[in-house]
Amino acid sequence: MPNNTQDIEIRSEEVQEILTHVPNWMIRWGNTLLLGLIIMLLFISWFVKYPDVISTEVMVTTSTPPEKIYAKSTGQFETFLTSEGKNVSEGDVLAVIENSASYKDVLLLKSIADTIEVNQQKFFFPVDKVPPLILGDITSSYSQFENDYSEYVLNEKLTPFKSENFANQMSVIEARGRLQILLSQKELNLKELEFKEKDLERSRKMFGQGVISAKEKDQKEIEYLQAKRSYKTLESSISQIRELINNSAKNLEGTSIKKTQQDTRLKKKAIQSFLYLKKAIKDWEKQYALTSSIDGKVSFLSFWNKNQTVNTGDLIFTIIPNKGNSFIGKIEAPAANSGKIKKGQKVQIKLLNYPSDEFGELNGKVKSISLIPNEKGNYLVDVELPQNLETTYNKTIPFRQEMKGAADIVTEDLRLIERFFYQLKNIIK
Repeated sequence: MPNNTQDIEIRSEEVQEILTHVPNWMIRWGNTLLLGLIIMLLFISWFVKYPDVISTEVMVTTSTPPEKIYAKSTGQFETFLTSEGKNVSEGDVLAVIENSASYKDVLLLKSIADTIEVNQQKFFFPVDKVPPLILGDITSSYSQFENDYSEYVLNEKLTPFKSENFANQMSVIEARGRLQILLSQKELNLKELEFKEKDLERSRKMFGQGVISAKEKDQKEIEYLQAKRSYKTLESSISQIRELINNSAKNLEGTSIKKTQQDTRLKKKAIQSFLYLKKAIKDWEKQYALTSSIDGKVSFLSFWNKNQTVNTGDLIFTIIPNKGNSFIGKIEAPAANSGKIKKGQKVQIKLLNYPSDEFGELNGKVKSISLIPNEKGNYLVDVELPQNLETTYNKTIPFRQEMKGAADIVTEDLRLIERFFYQLKNIIK
């Protein structure tokens, strides 16, 4: 037992000697190696990037997003006017929900109404060429338009004020002719009156001289008074004729005003009824017709058939816009750190449909940021994407509408050493 203890003590002294004896080479090169290691770590941290990012979700779509068409009323499908993958244009009717109108008649009336130009110069609608139509809810609006338009056309054809206007014009012409005759006669009567007045003056002188009798003088006075009365009567007739001309001119002007007022009123009434008719057609379309508002391809969102019942709010079609649109990413960025997001910043996108370790990532740029948050408290960010959707692995992603993925918005492209010093600065503060 004592021997074992002694052995242990001897070995412990040897170990102690080794531990306490530092090799000369370590003394010479240890500090250098440590300094070199630190420099190497700093050098590596300079090249290693550790960017500041905001992570969120993204949806990849086009600048003109797909149009989703929902049923606006409950009922059975009367007909489908399109099929899966068919190209449609803006305004095309894709399907009709059953209603009291014949959709063919409504679409015929709409096609005619869409060609009519409404202006203040002339308004024409080919009512006589329109066959009997089954219009359902639109019937009352179309009947009202027919009545108002017929009244407008009859007024244009029959011109009820034309005869009255013509009579006033003829009255003015005749009165002016009579006035000229009376004015000429007035000149003669005036000369006759002046002659009678001179003759009377001579008779009075001769009567004073006793040349003629009182009876002869009185006869001259009677002739003068008769000439004067005739002249005054003629003046009165001229005044009456002038008054007649003025009244006829006023009647002529009044008739023209009435004609203009009636023409304008009936035209406005017909145009107003036409606009109400177009509104009724538009309301019918909104309620029963499923219409595309963009050019693109039709995609059915479920298996729909004729006579199948559909409910209000059911999603029926999606219209995929035609090629030529640029690709864009839609991001709802959380409010936290959203102040760091700026236009032009890099965005790294990993699509769920295409694993990033196999296909790579899409790189985009922040295109715009909403000024205020939405109802969820998030800011809407649009991301500009490569035109051909080429990834970091030089692979082109086949585009599908509304592809989902994860997005990292690089708000600051930091290096590892910069981030270390930022953290150190925060600790010191």
